[in-house]
Amino acid sequence: MDIKQLYYFTAVAQAGSYSKAAESLAVSQPTLSVTVKKLEEELGVQLFYAFNREQHLTDEGLRLWTKAKQILDLYQETLDDMKTTNKNSSGKFTLGLSPLFGACFFGDLIPNFSMEYPNIEIKMIEDGAYRIDQRIERGEVDIAVTLNSKRLSSFAYCHFSTQRNVALLHKSHPLAKEPSVTVSQLRDDSFAIFNQDFILHEQIVDACHAAGFRPKFALLSSQWDFMVELVSKNHAVSILPKPVLDKHPDPNVCCVPMSDSMKYWDIVLAWNKDKYMPKACALFLDYCKHHLPPDDL
Repeated sequence: MDIKQLYYFTAVAQAGSYSKAAESLAVSQPTLSVTVKKLEEELGVQLFYAFNREQHLTDEGLRLWTKAKQILDLYQETLDDMKTTNKNSSGKFTLGLSPLFGACFFGDLIPNFSMEYPNIEIKMIEDGAYRIDQRIERGEVDIAVTLNSKRLSSFAYCHFSTQRNVALLHKSHPLAKEPSVTVSQLRDDSFAIFNQDFILHEQIVDACHAAGFRPKFALLSSQWDFMVELVSKNHAVSILPKPVLDKHPDPNVCCVPMSDSMKYWDIVLAWNKDKYMPKACALFLDYCKHHLPPDDL
């Protein structure tokens, strides 16, 4: 017994006629009659009897009719549940996110997504982008926000946003009024930057080495506000994405655009291409693609 047989059986029961049922199902009457006959043979019972030119259910047919309606309703409910992509969608996924990305871009995006999909649960793992990349590789997160780097070659990813990096200089710094600076111009300063858990740390250090010097560190931290504080007290310089200072300006800190390899902060959504992506995660990815922050090029 299969779903098709039950559909045909209930159609005949409702129509009271093989010809009317065949017309509603858009099949030939012989096809319908053969299908019901095979069902009767499989069950070893008679399901219909003819009276006054109509098909009536036998006792066995009535019992099957009751069960068949329940089975078909459940079958349709299951199909609808598998196909659903609306606000009733449910599920959960794990999002890897640097606190810096969260502060800059996800203060509205995640709450708005949750309002549209209230039955989807997001488990967040916050860490530096370097460690987030390791979690993607190990399959510990379903999707993550990270920086465009050489590690991306082993992931699936899509563009999220490109923002400007700026040098954070005390207002009394000789370069504070310049239209732009390079890493090389900061060779005599002490840096307050992210620690080794963050890809931005590696990018800044690599840029310094490429410029021919080894940077001096006043601070390696996971807290961007701590870095800003050191710059504000004129103890160091820093390099951070412009959106950070746009949201949290400091009157003692000048933001001077970078003009070399550190010019841009390229952010992506990345996931392990060998790992299954839950439907809830796919909905989040699609939502992000339709609500991207504007690039600052």
